[in-house]
Order: sequence, then C-alpha cells, then structure tokens
Amino acid sequence: MQQTKEASLSSLPLEILEHIFSFLHTDDLLQAMSVCTSWKSLILKSSNLWRCQKFTFDCTVRPTKRKKVDMMFCVQTFGHHFQMLTVKCQHPFFHACRKMADQFNLFLTVLNAPELTLFKVSGLRMECTSKIVIKKMCSKLTQMLARNCHLKVFEMPAAHWPTQEGQELLDIVFQKSRNTLETLNIAEYFVSLGGLRSELDWLSAGLTSLTKLTSLSINIFNLTDDLVVALAEARRNELAYLSIWANFVLPIAPHIQQDSWKYLAKACPDMEVELRIVGYVSKAHLSLPALFESIVLPVGKLKMIINKTIPPFPWPLKRMEVVLDHIRIHYGPLLKSFKMEIDNRKKENFDKSLIKLVKDCPRLVYVKVSASYHSCDTVKTMEKIVTERRQPPLTCNDQHDKNI
Repeated sequence: MQQTKEASLSSLPLEILEHIFSFLHTDDLLQAMSVCTSWKSLILKSSNLWRCQKFTFDCTVRPTKRKKVDMMFCVQTFGHHFQMLTVKCQHPFFHACRKMADQFNLFLTVLNAPELTLFKVSGLRMECTSKIVIKKMCSKLTQMLARNCHLKVFEMPAAHWPTQEGQELLDIVFQKSRNTLETLNIAEYFVSLGGLRSELDWLSAGLTSLTKLTSLSINIFNLTDDLVVALAEARRNELAYLSIWANFVLPIAPHIQQDSWKYLAKACPDMEVELRIVGYVSKAHLSLPALFESIVLPVGKLKMIINKTIPPFPWPLKRMEVVLDHIRIHYGPLLKSFKMEIDNRKKENFDKSLIKLVKDCPRLVYVKVSASYHSCDTVKTMEKIVTERRQPPLTCNDQHDKNI
C-alpha cells in the first residue's frame, strides 16, 4: 500500500523555500528566523534574500526600540550582501527636520556594504542638522564608498549637503565609480547656492570623467554654459536621459545661454528630457516663460508643484494662462507627460488655456492637474481628449470590419 506524507514548508527543497522567502519584507524575514533552526540557517546564509533592500524613515512616526534593534541587526548582519540599497526619508511637504539625518547617521554606524552597485537616498534635507552629525555622515559614507565600491547608480536628491561635505562625497563617487556609474541623481544635492557657482570646475571635471553616464538629474543652478558644453562633448550620443530641476525661480535673466542647450541637444539627439519645477516661484507669469524660452531642449515630461502649501506664500498665483500658453508653444510637439499642482485663482482663461494645451500637444498621454477650475467640465474635457489619444488607431482591416 502506498503511504502519503503530508506536505509542509519544511519538506520543500531549500531552493524553493528560498524563492518563497524572497517575497517577504525585511521585518517578516527577521521574524521567520525565529520559527525553526533550518529557517534561521537558510536566511542567515542566503545572499539572494538580502541583495535588494529598502528602508523608510518617517519623521512623523516615532520608531520603537524594537524597530531600531531590528534595523541595526539587519544592517550589521546582512549589510555585506547588500547590492541595491534604497533609503527613503519621508517629511511633510517642504518640511525639514533633524530626525531623518539622525536616523540615517545611526543607520550608517553599522553599515558595511562593499558589494553595492545601486545606492539611493532621497529626502534627507539636512538644513536643520548639526554640523557634527553632517561631518560624521560624510566621513562614514566616504569611507564606505572608498572600499572597492563601484556603483552603477548613485541617487541622493534633496539631501541638501553643505558645499564642502557634499563635494567630498561626490569626489569619492567620481573617483571610485568612474568607469561604472550609469545613473547620477544630484538634484537639490546642495543645501544652498552660496559660493557654489564660482567653484563648479570640480563638478564639471567629475561629470565629464564618467565614461558610462547615460542618465543625469541635476539642479539647473548647478549648471554653467561651460559645464553644459563639456557634458555634450564628453557624452555625445550617449546621454539618454536628462532631468533638470528648478526649486526657486525668480523673474531674472537665465544664466545659461540658448546656444549651450542647443549644442547639447544636437550632441545627444535621442536624449529624453524632463523639467521639474518644485518649490517657490515668484511672479510665475513672468519668471516661468523666461525659463521655458531659455531651455531649448526636447522636453517630454514636465512637472510643476509650485507655491503649494507653503505658509509664507499663501496667496494664489495670478495669470497662469500665460504660463500654460508658453508651455504649449515651446514644448507642445514633444510633450508626453504633464503634471501640475498649484494654488491658482479661478479664471475662465486658465481653463481655456489648459484645455488648449492638452488638445494641441499631440503626444500628451498623461495629464494630472491639481488646481482651482472655473468650470467643473474642464477635467472631463481633458480626460476625454487624453483617453481618445491613448486608443490605438484603427488599421485598414479594422476599419473595413467596422464599415461592414
């Protein structure tokens, strides 16, 4: 007689069990280690389970003692397996505090990840952080990245480093990952612009030394004409994605000439360009058109979150229809994605300009606008235009069948 045995997780081959564990969150993996000796041994020995890790710090949530212990144990025990590491710092909109930097500094005290190829840290915002903590973080990061660490991806947007420490860290990235780095995101990397623009030779030398760079995100105020031209010559036909950030736009003359942008566009004709304006904009109907006119690049994505929930500037923006008309004129033929969050005045001209923008941009298939509308039918009209545009065109056979 045949005897059937009950199937259980313990009876599965280790390879299958490891694959099942790969779908668990870090906290669940740590709990699974306490189930039995075999599970603990597998989780401790498996490098596959720890190659890709994500950690989130939230300044609105006070971490428990158990949470801190688990994080420290995980980083210290399995950090040498980390290959793709993402750390996300969550603040309320445009809020900066020292909690995130303090948590990240604690995180770094036990982190040793020599196998890193991807390193993403977003939203640190260290304006309120003490100089001592900043220096400690800089020292720990530079030491870690200097130990045979060859990155393919380095992203640290909205970190707001002071100039000296920020330059020191970037120099290590440029030196150690010169022949491996493909993606670099240093938008809003520095805390301020004071004294930085006149000392951009090191940044230009670092960027142009990267032999495999294909994706770059950077604040427009960290660019110069010479840097843009040098980048075009160094990454000719290789730069595939460029994201330009502007976080504080005033009605002043642009500091980069149109010829520099044209030279870059000609050197990298297949480059996808995204323009992000997130922060405070003074006199949007004057400053933003000047910005659009100066950046003569094939912008395919545009994101604007301006003067939104900023206490010192509560008044609604005026004459936004002028801004929308300039977007349509300068970026209309190539614009694919448009996202905007603003506090504007309810005006009929705004609704008409927004509908005209959506209608006259033939490639625009993603639209998300949070604003004050004059008419409740405006959103429905835009949705109808975009929905019809997304539908694939009828082929000859489809049209023939439809007529039949």
